[in-house]
Amino acid sequence: MKKECTTKYFGTYSYEQQNIILFENGLFGFEQEKEFVLIQLDPNNENVLCLQSLKDTNLAFFVVNPFAFLEEYNPQPSKKELQLIGAKDMVLFYVICSMTDDIYTSTANLRCPIIINPQNNKALQIILDNPEYQFRHSFTALVPEEEEKC
Repeated sequence: MKKECTTKYFGTYSYEQQNIILFENGLFGFEQEKEFVLIQLDPNNENVLCLQSLKDTNLAFFVVNPFAFLEEYNPQPSKKELQLIGAKDMVLFYVICSMTDDIYTSTANLRCPIIINPQNNKALQIILDNPEYQFRHSFTALVPEEEEKC
């Protein structure tokens, strides 16, 4: 059965109950927010999405699949973190972005990715213990050099 929510960027959005992403611990800074939906911005691109709160219309984050931009990204969730979302192996990774009008001043939080178990849609935001991954990783570092010249 379809449900509807009002979104920050897209007006009314229809979704199925099984598409709800459940963060039992919320997101960092938004611990009270537990239920979200992922909204695809472009039907031909599954790498850039909007993570919309179902409780707070004004709470939405742009998220990206980090591997689409940074092949060498290698987050390592702990066994405990995987257990919290009931995952044994395969999880989806997304990173929250701070978007501006200029892509080159936009950033991605590579230090605190979101992991989602696609089997049950349970999710968790984790903190990686790797100084290589920054809280505000510049998009300029994610764009291949040949694309920068365009």
